[in-house]
Amino acid sequence: MVVTTLEVDRNISKLRLHSKAFSEVTNKELATMFEQSLQNLKSIAYFWATIGADNKGVKESIAEGEEWLGGPFASTLGLQYYIDYLLKNNDSIINESEIIDNKINIFPTKNIEKLLFPFITADLHFHKNMSKTDILETRGFGNRLGFTKGITLILGAGNVSSIPLLDTIYDMVVNRHTILLKLNPVNEYLKPVFEKVFENFIEKGFLVVTQGDIDISKYMTEHSGITNMHLTGSDKTYENIVYGHTLTENEKGKKTLKKINKKSFTTELGNVTPFIIHPGKWSSSEIKYQARKIVTAKLNNNGFNCISAQIVVLPKTWKHTPALVSEIKKQLKKESDRLAYYPNSSEKLQSLRSDKRYTQENDESCATPHLTKDLELNDHYENNEVWSSTLFFKYLESEGEEDFANKAILYANEDLWGNLGVSVLLKNHNSKRNKNILSKYVEKLKYGTVAINEWSALGFIIPTMPWGGFPGNKDSDIQSGQGYVHNAFFFESPQKGVLYSKFKLPFVDPVWFTSNRKGKKIFKNLTYYQLENSKINLIKLIFSALI
Repeated sequence: MVVTTLEVDRNISKLRLHSKAFSEVTNKELATMFEQSLQNLKSIAYFWATIGADNKGVKESIAEGEEWLGGPFASTLGLQYYIDYLLKNNDSIINESEIIDNKINIFPTKNIEKLLFPFITADLHFHKNMSKTDILETRGFGNRLGFTKGITLILGAGNVSSIPLLDTIYDMVVNRHTILLKLNPVNEYLKPVFEKVFENFIEKGFLVVTQGDIDISKYMTEHSGITNMHLTGSDKTYENIVYGHTLTENEKGKKTLKKINKKSFTTELGNVTPFIIHPGKWSSSEIKYQARKIVTAKLNNNGFNCISAQIVVLPKTWKHTPALVSEIKKQLKKESDRLAYYPNSSEKLQSLRSDKRYTQENDESCATPHLTKDLELNDHYENNEVWSSTLFFKYLESEGEEDFANKAILYANEDLWGNLGVSVLLKNHNSKRNKNILSKYVEKLKYGTVAINEWSALGFIIPTMPWGGFPGNKDSDIQSGQGYVHNAFFFESPQKGVLYSKFKLPFVDPVWFTSNRKGKKIFKNLTYYQLENSKINLIKLIFSALI
């Protein structure tokens, strides 16, 4: 379907006509509309996951579970949390007694979460200079500041299918703006999905789902009717919008701080994601388990994630380093080939494949090889997302555990591009012995999400976690972006979310591991159970986990 500038004008005029009415929608009314969206989601969930799997080449494979997890399931959780928030008074969500040392436990908050995500907890951290009163005053900032009529352009991501929906509903709650949701060309096939889920919003003139090429996107971003924008995507796209559409314009604009587009703009722009391996005494089974975790963080969605593991940071002289690296490569070889569905990704991989510095970890016949490489000094991929199934290793010289922690933190903070998420594998993180080491990682890593013993992407799935870069990124050096989404308690100025998990789960791999062959059935049944807490759905969920 070809979208014209005339159609864009008509859509924006329609949204402008209804923007005042939407700005006056009460929390209770919006909650009711979201409840209808959940019912609509239930009717289209199967189609949603299936069409995503089909277009990514993973239909009828165990990887199809990723489409349930990153699509209908994540969207269901987000909508349910926002409904809960909208139906409660801000004061009843978080109170002063729950704030300890400028942090708040935000997960789990429901009994079902303890069952679904065993051994996982999460805290929301605030700046040390903020008092308890300051923190409490930032709750529910959309309601607190009041709503003004406006139109937000959501530039949807092309990789994970829940992102456009979650970005949209967050803006609805925080800004109460009518929405022009522009889909990425990579996943325009999702248009009927979002039109069904948001059917009631579309009927009232509160939302339009659209598509279009680069020229149409440019026209939308520059349109006088658009008051706000949100982008989940590339920092290059952000710079093109804000500073100019050529490299020369970009560099000049950033240097002179002269913007060509001055609209209010929030962004989530990816990350060169580090996996820091803290030295300790690991068993053979623990080495294998953590290798499977790292491979999952790399190959989920074939590496087309803004939080995909890119650099494994290891102590050079740690006795387990050779064994862990060897096991990671072994696990990569076990993983099946996947479709390089993102534009130009096949060509990029073939180019990497031809570079003899890269080691191929699966069969030569694979169209999309899994590659590994030891990083060199000032390596290109310390400052650029690889956006493929390629994993890098960085070996740090260190003397003892504390020295390694200091150097790993410095490397992650100063040498790597982006500050969206970081993972740290630290055995016995709650022990008295490791108290200072843990505190060092948690307090000093400057990332929006810090994950201890887990892939930081779980911060995306948990609705109460703020999802975005570490605060303070400049317009001219945007890194992982500005602002947050998800953030289901709607705090205005959180510093970071910190997620904790057990070092190794007993008996089985977590369901989101690529090695867990039950993921498809479990996430499908889990989605339906979340949508309808019936006995039959619970039985299906239990059986899918056990059989």
